[in-house]
Amino acid sequence: MDELLDVVADAVRRAGGRARTASGRFPEPGPDTVYLIVPHEYFVVTPPHEQPGSELLARTIGFCVEHPGTLSFERTAQYLPKLALGVDINLDSTAELRRQGNRVEHFQLGWTPLWDRWGGDPDSERSVDVTYLGTEERRRSKLLAGYWRDLDALRTRIMVPPHEMMGPRRVDFLPGDGKFAHLADSRMLINLHRGRSVALEWVRVLESLCNGCVVLTEPSADVEPMVPGEHLVVARGESLGAVAAALAGQPERERELRMAGYEFVREKLDLLGSAKMLMELGTELIGGVTDPGGAPETSRLAAAPRRPAESLSVDTPSWDPRFAPGPGGPSGDFDAAACVMAVDRITYARRGADQRWIEPSVAVFPEAERAPVDVLLVRRPGEPDPAGLVHDLLGGTVLPRQILIGEDGALPSSSPFPTLVHEFPLGRGYARNRLLERSRSPWLLVVDAGLRASPYLLERLLEADAPVAHCLVADPVEGLVGALPAEERRLRRLPYLGCGYLVHRSVVDAVGEWTENPLFDGLEDHVFWRQVVACGHDSALVQQILLSRLRPDPAPRPVDLDAGRVWAELDRV
Repeated sequence: MDELLDVVADAVRRAGGRARTASGRFPEPGPDTVYLIVPHEYFVVTPPHEQPGSELLARTIGFCVEHPGTLSFERTAQYLPKLALGVDINLDSTAELRRQGNRVEHFQLGWTPLWDRWGGDPDSERSVDVTYLGTEERRRSKLLAGYWRDLDALRTRIMVPPHEMMGPRRVDFLPGDGKFAHLADSRMLINLHRGRSVALEWVRVLESLCNGCVVLTEPSADVEPMVPGEHLVVARGESLGAVAAALAGQPERERELRMAGYEFVREKLDLLGSAKMLMELGTELIGGVTDPGGAPETSRLAAAPRRPAESLSVDTPSWDPRFAPGPGGPSGDFDAAACVMAVDRITYARRGADQRWIEPSVAVFPEAERAPVDVLLVRRPGEPDPAGLVHDLLGGTVLPRQILIGEDGALPSSSPFPTLVHEFPLGRGYARNRLLERSRSPWLLVVDAGLRASPYLLERLLEADAPVAHCLVADPVEGLVGALPAEERRLRRLPYLGCGYLVHRSVVDAVGEWTENPLFDGLEDHVFWRQVVACGHDSALVQQILLSRLRPDPAPRPVDLDAGRVWAELDRV
């Protein structure tokens, strides 16, 4: 929102007016001062003691940006009546706010030099084929997950930051110049609606078109005055991945769309006209008073300190739904005795369980060039046969040196690779550490049964050139999981990262391999990630969907959460 208000202030100045920007408490007014705020954010972020009184609100215009059908729009509708009037960048929300009795004018966004990092050169190089920029949300996430095979061969950067207050640049959040440079380096942008909204995300679309990034969007109620097929591409949300793949093979068509979209925002959308309208509304509010003095046109007032919210997004999916505490940590009833018995069962099984290696009878692709990577693949009871994942890895653009399979209490499948067989389930971390003893490569790809892999998985993870690298994973229930970078504050509260990572052997040695504590059964990767962060090891998030889960972990059943209540109820049946 700060960036958007910078655009409005710049347009006002280019239209002959005076404007400056500030954060937090309203600056002291002059005789011709009029304020412009984004109501759904200002009244939530600014502490009550810093908010203005009725006298200043009477000379305040609300800058409205949210579509009906979203929580942010409901907040806008709640706060707008406190202000003198509003302007809105969307036609649908303008109409709805008017229907509710507010005075609202439409503010048309358009081309601005603050967004344009491209300049209209049709032959400029772009290193990213497809990008996506949008906070995490279940519907969007499931659509993106469905594109993983369509976008397989393309260079993608899918950024889905949590729906939290954002500050400095991070791998999944690009503010200001970083975002515009990224769009100027991207061929196409996929645009998806949030929640129940069917309106076009105008700001994201215009930022893209200003940088020659072709927009592929699902059908929108207010795409006019843009023309689908001329200025942007419109297709069903489920089909946008296939559309992107097809357009990537048609450079002339892509070029036509790029140039037409850029010309449209530069020539057809009257941002300066909207700025003049805003100035007229301001003059009306102050009764025509003008002051030729005042602050310099380009000054920015010192911003009040802003800190990321203490609470984390409630939308971040857990890697395993059975371990899905909210941002405040685990909650609910617990059965201490059952927990002790589960730990004892695993401990006892390790004392005398049969463990044996099944050696391969023939080498697979013995003459092929291989990367210095060993795959550690563990299957536990109930998980699918790993043959499909093994086939994916053997068909990849980069071959691993060897694949080591651990059948931890599962019936062994026929495999042409060294396979460790445990008679009883002894734990994923326990099995991995036994596989690790057979490994001789400096890099380890850590995966579990139930995954399928892109042929580019190893290639892209190695290109990340980081001690630990992981990627986005498509899940049939959650959409995307593992889509955020490793953060200590988030890992303290939620096990959101799992397997599917490439790690250097030195990191594994430094963090003490994988936990074998039976109490952490199912949380071995969560413990690993916490140790990686605690020890200060760098990690990289490859923002491409390179893995997919065939079968999601089962959702927690009532008997898992409160066995006593369930069994008591059974006695009444």
